[in-house]
Amino acid sequence: MMRFLLGGISLLLLAGYAALLVHVFRSRKWGTPRHLLLDPMRALVGSARLWPWIAPRLHREQAALSALSGGRDVSALLSRHAAMCAAYAYAALLAGAMLGWLADRAALLGLGAVMAGLLPLIKRKELYGMLEQRRHEIVMELPEMLSRLLLMVGAGENVLRALERCLERPAGAGARKGHTLYAELEAAVKAVKRGESFVFTWEEFGRRCAVPEARMFATTLLMNARRGGDTFVTALRELSRILWEKRKAAAKTLGERASSRLAFPLAIIFLIILVLVGTPSILLMATE
Repeated sequence: MMRFLLGGISLLLLAGYAALLVHVFRSRKWGTPRHLLLDPMRALVGSARLWPWIAPRLHREQAALSALSGGRDVSALLSRHAAMCAAYAYAALLAGAMLGWLADRAALLGLGAVMAGLLPLIKRKELYGMLEQRRHEIVMELPEMLSRLLLMVGAGENVLRALERCLERPAGAGARKGHTLYAELEAAVKAVKRGESFVFTWEEFGRRCAVPEARMFATTLLMNARRGGDTFVTALRELSRILWEKRKAAAKTLGERASSRLAFPLAIIFLIILVLVGTPSILLMATE
């Protein structure tokens, strides 16, 4: 009876997936790239009935994706994220049902259901981890960029030319290539050179970086760039001091977090060594 029930659940899940797959192939032109797992789930979660119910519950994920993408194509990214979570959950549930049917074990279906609940949470944690990593990269690199900018402005360069010089990468500076801060800075400099509003461009820079330190830099730039002279240099120097202090605090927090993560593995290694050293002595005492 249990095997019959598991087989029915498996067939029902397979039929649902097949129906979604047929819908995807019918709704797209031939030759259009298709993802056999992601596209059916995107059609499911993006339906007129489900999406209005799902979207308001993903506001945190939407904010994280907006920060990661700089506010570009957030709706499409959110739809893809929801479809990916649904695809992993559906695949885990289907795998649990199929394995339970083949092995005649209902516990495998329960395991699949648990995995279906955990995988979206893991994807959400991975998304938040990417956002935290992005913020950490900006906070760690911004003081160094600001020091170079301060040096060039103090040497007599105008602000825009000094920012362009900050974007020039030496041959060995491969670490800066593709860095979030320099990508956003390059987009801002190009926007100003195209003739866009200076104020709007740097407000957008602070918003896209989504880091308080970057907003402080943009605000300082807006308030003092037109004044120039000693006032601007003094403001940059004070901001540089504040950002270096924040970088030191961030590095200290990161080191404490790394040391706390090592505590549990070290305790396990200590217990293993204790067992390996103590077992022969205990066995020797038992034989005597």
